[in-house]
Formats: sequence, C-alpha cells, structure tokens
Amino acid sequence: MSFDTRTDIRLVRLCCLFGLLGSVLFLTGDMLFYGNWVSGAEFHPYSEMAARSLPLLIAGGAIGPVAALFSACGMGIFYWTLESGSRKWARTAAVLLAVMMLIAGSYHALYTCLGFAVKVTDKMARETLLMQVTSLRDAVYYPTCAMGAAGTALVYLLALSKKTRFPRWLLILLPTTLSLASSAFRSYFLTIPAPIGGIVRGGWINGSFVLFFTIATYVFWRIDVGWTGSPSRLARANALR
Repeated sequence: MSFDTRTDIRLVRLCCLFGLLGSVLFLTGDMLFYGNWVSGAEFHPYSEMAARSLPLLIAGGAIGPVAALFSACGMGIFYWTLESGSRKWARTAAVLLAVMMLIAGSYHALYTCLGFAVKVTDKMARETLLMQVTSLRDAVYYPTCAMGAAGTALVYLLALSKKTRFPRWLLILLPTTLSLASSAFRSYFLTIPAPIGGIVRGGWINGSFVLFFTIATYVFWRIDVGWTGSPSRLARANALR
C-alpha cells in the first residue's frame, strides 16, 4: 500500500486526526450526558440524565456541532484511500458519510433537550415533552442512518471490488457497521458488569468511531510513502524531495 505523493499521505493522516478528535468529543458528550460506573443492566440513560446538572447537560449537547465538524473532515479518509478505485464513487462515499456526521451533530445536541425533559416533575408534562423531543430526535435519526448506510455500502463496494489503498481488514471495524450492530449486541451489553457496563452501553456508538480512527491513525502513520507511477515520474518526485 503506497501513496502517490507525500501530500496524499499527509492528507490521510490529517483526516485520521480530525476523525479521532471529533469522535473523542462526541464520546465526551455521551459521558457528560449519562456516563456512570454501573453495570450494563443497571444503566438507564434517562435516569442518569435526570441526575445530571444543567451545565453538564448543556456542555454535553454543545459539544455535538463542534465534534460533527471535525468528524465530517475525518470522513475524507475514505476519499483519499478509495479514489484509486473510482474517484467519483469515493468522493460520493466521503460526502455521504460527512453529511451523516454533520446531521449527527444535531442528533447529539437533542439529548440535552431530553435531559431537560426528564427533569420535569409533573408526570404528564414530562411524558408529553419526552414524546415530542423523541419524535424530533427520530426525525433527525432516519436521514442520518440513510446517509450512513449508503456511504458505508459504497466503502465496502470499492474496497472489496477494486484495488485501493484502504486495508480490507479494516472494514471489520467500520464504525457505521459497528453502530448499526448495537441492537444485536444488546443482550451481551446487559451482562457486562460494573464499572464498565454502563460506559460500554452509553458510549458504544461513538466509542466505535474512536476505535476505528485510533487504529486507522496507527496504520496510516506506518505505511510506506512511495510513488506508483512511471520511473520518470518517480525520478522527478525524488528530485523534489
């Protein structure tokens, strides 16, 4: 696996760092909302948010849009590593995933509203607010999933059917796939004991992104930087170094 120029590999590494920063910020927001050292079975996000202070809920939501910007830039990794297979489809995949992250910033921020709602003491008013905010959250969630599913499908298609710079084994750790699989792992999450059960349940989705970009950063910092063109182009590239 090699890249045409040092600029290419530097851009990939920059995307990795942006993606990692955005993922860590999103995960930090999750922990501000409902992070707690309990077992998976004991973890209940609404109960945790009801006990959170207003400044923590506000900070957790305010992180979302900032994290989304960094994460959207991080999706450029899929363009730079897949464009040798098809520049058009690699660009499409990266844009779809970047838009997914930008919408996800709004989705994340809405949890602050859920936190406000669960603090309402009147039961009827609380249930009405929860229903209304949940409806808005779901309306934001569906386009996020659609963008993510389409972008992920293109990543798999290009990485598996074309010769690209994206390591195929890394497909196993695609965060969108791991996120969508969270419902399948629910019964397992419930068995995780304290103190990490609640952290895993509450941070699984954004933790998947942290895991992916951590490994991707390590991988792309170790690969060779070479020239894959003709000998004459290689000579010119070396002369410029």
